[in-house]
Amino acid sequence: MKCLIVYHSGASFNARKIFEAFTHHPSVELTVIVPQKVAVPTGKYTKRFLVAKKEKQEYELLTVPLRDPYNYRRGFEINLLFNAMRKIRPDIIHIFDELTSRYLFQVTWLSRLIWPSPKVLFYGFENMPFRLSRRAKLKWNLTWLKLAGGAVANSEALNNIRKAGFPQNRPLERIFWGIPTDVFKPMDKQKLRAKFNLDCDYIVGFVGQLIPEKGVRVFLAALCHLPKNVHGLIVGDGPLRAELELLAMSAKLKDRVHFVGVAPQFDVPKYINCMDVIAVPSLTMPCWKEQYGRVIAEALACGIPVVASDSGAIPEVAGHAALVVKEGDSVALASTLHSVLFSDSIRESLSQVGLERARAELSTDVFVKNLLRLYQRVMSR
Repeated sequence: MKCLIVYHSGASFNARKIFEAFTHHPSVELTVIVPQKVAVPTGKYTKRFLVAKKEKQEYELLTVPLRDPYNYRRGFEINLLFNAMRKIRPDIIHIFDELTSRYLFQVTWLSRLIWPSPKVLFYGFENMPFRLSRRAKLKWNLTWLKLAGGAVANSEALNNIRKAGFPQNRPLERIFWGIPTDVFKPMDKQKLRAKFNLDCDYIVGFVGQLIPEKGVRVFLAALCHLPKNVHGLIVGDGPLRAELELLAMSAKLKDRVHFVGVAPQFDVPKYINCMDVIAVPSLTMPCWKEQYGRVIAEALACGIPVVASDSGAIPEVAGHAALVVKEGDSVALASTLHSVLFSDSIRESLSQVGLERARAELSTDVFVKNLLRLYQRVMSR
């Protein structure tokens, strides 16, 4: 089976680990199209570029320039995209983006010019209801009729897509995104704390962008309710950084909050392993709610207990492997974190269940196996 994946973030570390998992299946010949470069947010700095590098790999990587590297949503340079697609002549084209993506539109209609026409699918995360004008609804309903099926990262997205008019006779599945369990895995906590100069009795961690919707203010508020020998470790950056640093200078938090900033990709699992428990206090906003929470899967794979809010897809992704509290409730978050920190039995039980869930449901290998099962289903129709 010749498969083509088109993904605007295909040069990222996590994506490359997913593509590597495809190569474990000899029946698949994989080609990936990624932008030559694409701007991504970093938090402290407005933008940085993710640049595709052709390294040694067992799949073919093709780079195509975007119409606007600062805004991937405008799609690829269409002639170069079509030339790459025509060269490959795939059986399956899988677009890793939302159902109203500009480059999904490009690829879907360009695929009709290839003979025989490949089966085109999508993979998305968006779990907010569709808001389309009458004209846009007509455009996308016509485009969706050309798709062979798709997959999404959460059940709410699946339901919204069906309600928006995605054809009922097309396969559509909830398939959890995958994280590399050979990278995110249990490590020696004490050695890593010594390496990063974290001389603390207990550490509650936060990993993510420092933006309002990630609930980092709630995280600091919860930390205020915990004993003074409990420290906070914040890995990530964003526009709230300066405000949070001021909050961390208060009497209740002084010398208890450690800001790492954006960590190198191979240091992220090391920082997670320094933690006794990780908090994921995401907040629902008018135009956003948690679509997956990749850090949940990463922490579970490291054997680190997770306490998370009930925003969006979090309860579905976490399953029984994490403790879930009402979003925005810093007192409930603090109480639950306290129970995990000071109970060896709760902590060890969560760690074991989390490891099992990460391996069985949330790994790159499982993700790819589920995608291949979907491909076979589509090809047999």
